[in-house]
Amino acid sequence: MNRYLHFLWTNRFSILLSAVLLLGAGWFALQNLPESVFPNVNFPRVAVLVNDGSLPVKFMEVEVTKPLEALAKGQPGVRLVRSQTGNGLSKLNIYFEPGTNPQTAYLMLQARLAQYRLPAGAQLRVIRMAPYTYPLAQYALVSNRVSSSAMMPSFAFKLRPALLSIPGVYQVQETGRGWPQVQVHLDPARLAQYHLSAQQVITDLQAAQGPFFSGVLQAYHQQLILATTPRPENAQALAALTLPLGPVDASGTRTPLALGTLGDIHTGPPSLLNEAAVPGYKHALIIDVLAQPGVNDVNVAHAVQVRLDQLRQHLPQGVHLVPIYDLSHLISHSLRDVWIALGLGSLFAWLVIFAFLGRLDGALATVLVVPLALAATFLVLHILGYGLNIMTLGGLTAAIGALVDHAIVVIERGLHGLQGQPAARRQSALRRSASILPVMSLATLTSSLVFLPLLFLSGTLGLLFRHMALAIVIALLASQLVALLVTPILTAWLAGRSIAPSRKLQRIERWLRRHYSQWLIAGMRRPYRAILPIFLLTGTAWLVLTVLPTAFLPRWDEGIISVPYRTQVGSSVAETAQIGRSFMQVALRNPNVQSASLVVGRGFEFRHAPANKGAIAIVLKANHHDSAATVMAHLRQQFRRMAPNLIGLSLHQTMIVRLGNLSGAHAPLVVYLFGSNSSTLRIAGKRLAEALKNSHDFAAVNFKSPSAGPEMHITPSPMATLYGITPAAIADQLKTRFWGRQAGFLLHGEQILPIRVTLAGPAQAPQSLSALPIQLPDGEMTSLSSIASVHVQGAVPFVTHQNLVPDAYMWLEPKAGEGLAQAARQVRKIIAQMHLPGNITPVLGGYYRQQRQSFQQMALILGGALGLLLILLGFQFNSQRAALAALLSIALAAPGSFLLVWLCGLDLDSTAFLGVLLVFAIAVNNVILIFARARQLGGTHPSPALVVLAARQRLRPVLMTMLADVFGFLPLAIGIGHGTELLKPLAIAVMGGLMLSIFMSLWLAPVLYSAMMMKKTAA
Repeated sequence: MNRYLHFLWTNRFSILLSAVLLLGAGWFALQNLPESVFPNVNFPRVAVLVNDGSLPVKFMEVEVTKPLEALAKGQPGVRLVRSQTGNGLSKLNIYFEPGTNPQTAYLMLQARLAQYRLPAGAQLRVIRMAPYTYPLAQYALVSNRVSSSAMMPSFAFKLRPALLSIPGVYQVQETGRGWPQVQVHLDPARLAQYHLSAQQVITDLQAAQGPFFSGVLQAYHQQLILATTPRPENAQALAALTLPLGPVDASGTRTPLALGTLGDIHTGPPSLLNEAAVPGYKHALIIDVLAQPGVNDVNVAHAVQVRLDQLRQHLPQGVHLVPIYDLSHLISHSLRDVWIALGLGSLFAWLVIFAFLGRLDGALATVLVVPLALAATFLVLHILGYGLNIMTLGGLTAAIGALVDHAIVVIERGLHGLQGQPAARRQSALRRSASILPVMSLATLTSSLVFLPLLFLSGTLGLLFRHMALAIVIALLASQLVALLVTPILTAWLAGRSIAPSRKLQRIERWLRRHYSQWLIAGMRRPYRAILPIFLLTGTAWLVLTVLPTAFLPRWDEGIISVPYRTQVGSSVAETAQIGRSFMQVALRNPNVQSASLVVGRGFEFRHAPANKGAIAIVLKANHHDSAATVMAHLRQQFRRMAPNLIGLSLHQTMIVRLGNLSGAHAPLVVYLFGSNSSTLRIAGKRLAEALKNSHDFAAVNFKSPSAGPEMHITPSPMATLYGITPAAIADQLKTRFWGRQAGFLLHGEQILPIRVTLAGPAQAPQSLSALPIQLPDGEMTSLSSIASVHVQGAVPFVTHQNLVPDAYMWLEPKAGEGLAQAARQVRKIIAQMHLPGNITPVLGGYYRQQRQSFQQMALILGGALGLLLILLGFQFNSQRAALAALLSIALAAPGSFLLVWLCGLDLDSTAFLGVLLVFAIAVNNVILIFARARQLGGTHPSPALVVLAARQRLRPVLMTMLADVFGFLPLAIGIGHGTELLKPLAIAVMGGLMLSIFMSLWLAPVLYSAMMMKKTAA
């Protein structure tokens, strides 16, 4: 080691030049790291969506859902298949086992499902769920004069191509009423006059739409393409189109007749199946911009904004483009807040070091390791293809204290108490560095291996925390590399500078050492005194864990609120949109709200939904006064007062909802009821939901049993057979009257205008449907009641399955300040009081289930980390007794973490558990420092006096490192902006654990070590 340090000093200028180059490379890597809120990870989930108009629920279940369920469940690696079947809609969510390659699973599942022949007209869409499947930014085309259908050409031919040309844009989706259509309203009286049926008109209209390829003509050195019957260009030309539909002539053929003679033809919006709205405008077309995976979301969003600013002046008169939300602002602000916390943490650590060393140059040299280690970390992250997000940057912030630990120990050891000439001081500093560097290298390796069990963490937390753990490990190894290459050179250089030590600091240090020695010797003389704090801390940890509220993830004020809601079954899109508009007006009167948008007939996750489903996005102001949780609670009360008959209403923050949706946990607490009969499950579910609501123990209870309908069943009678009209013919006439039939399309430039043929007639009520005229095969008219019976059926519930088993479920949200575990206990209590039938099995899920799984895994990880430490320390000290003493002192720092989390009023979540793991990784360094020094002084079995001497010598670096770490986490614990809220429980847990670890490392560890070594010597 001495020869190595001599080599470093000889080549110090080359080493320092390499450090400068490392800073440059790190800066380059940082500028090219993609920025996002969360890591761009692939969740093991695939969504399957089948849309088939409005076919009945039972038909969709039998013909679509069940066959696809069976195929999906038989796919290797599939662990769970959830399905929901409604009118014309089947949704399947397929979850794969951890460790399954999402891309391969997606392709294999897509190929397997493609083998099944769906009903004619059904559209299958297979989606691999990942963060990029959700919008990065949302804009809206708005107008008070131009409908959303009329705005479609501007979107399709101007905005979408321009946005898709931007590198990094994945998709550009729209939500509005849809493309305009050419409406052909046939007059039943005119049809009867010419003895025509609607089907005849549709058939001849389709046959007349060219062009038809008719060959190639070679003439005059030219090649001419022959095309017969050009397609009409607009509604007027279509009305003038002559078809063989006129009166029959003498030869028995029909004479030509202009299509416009049979009814009214015009261009208009399609049927109202989807709607969008923005406050202040009559019409809106929502535009969602999705980014590709692995790109810099901030740069992509900025490029989108610049391109849209350029396109605004080219929009039609009366059409405006307004922004709704842009997640790049959330990303930038969050990362900025974490950067500020990182900088302040480094500053606080530097102040602590300066207070101990009393040398400005020494403190600066110590903190210099931070930019070098960060530069190396950014470079490695860039090479590995990782990005900059809250998890990776939070991991670097969490590692700030550990980064300077190595430099603190090396510089403190090299400079403390130096005397003599500059050359002699420099040689002495290098010798001291040689004695401490191997110990610190082993300590760093041990700290890094503590995070190894995190690789086995599954679920959402595993996907997220692996990035944080990787960032921490890379930063630790990089800081140790800097400590091995740069810090010894700086130490030797500082040793050559003669600076008189502060007498005040020397007096304080002597006082600390004297009292610490007395305190430590008293403990070693009576080692049984260590039993009391051990039991006291263990009891405190158990007591605090029983009262701490629990949560899946920390509360985070991201500033965007998602409000999905459901109106009464049977509500039209117009009625659902009207309620949503009222909600937005109420939201905008809140001083914290900046903007809002509404979509109806679709959700935040899928593009197809029932007409009674709406979704509102509420964007809070950048500097909103009240927290998002307060705003949501206030808006929930107002919305409930405005629309008390809603069958579903939820308010959640967007990014947390997206994480939950990707992982399959859609609510804080979900109660599933499993059984064999869907009707029985729905009845029991309604009873249970009412009992949960009446308990007033929950902020919200939503029974998630959507229904379609109501339906009207038309059953042909025997008279239909006598008249010669088939059920299919009756259905065709009804469909033409109430829905319309597709009869080709027109080409208006690049725009495709579908032609929809309908039968005109007065508005119908359910009571008058029986009197609807139906045309018989001979051309005569009769009423529907003469050939069929009409029966009105109530709402038809959707069918939900989980692994092919029927289920019903409800979403619950705990009250503010109440943990998920406490809410789950209350749910179990109410379920027990309900005395559900024996064939119904209740199961709790949602974030709570993931929390339980993550807590169990984190407990195993903490235990595994301690076990790994026991093995590693045993190898380092050649003694399991010494390893056990070290392990007890490290593990007993955990109660400090739990206690401070409780005192600060926070929930115990998985980030707090990660903080405990970080405490173990930091605390192990101090124990190794003391025990290794004791072994240097006294061999394998040092005497208590030598253990005291070793602890005295390590008192100053231990206090410096621990206090630097504690104050380094202070900005995260206080909360710098909203971006650090996700890391606040982690910081609080680390600070509590480290403050207790000072006592554990400096008193309990030496006392236990001395006692165990004495027993071994005596034996």
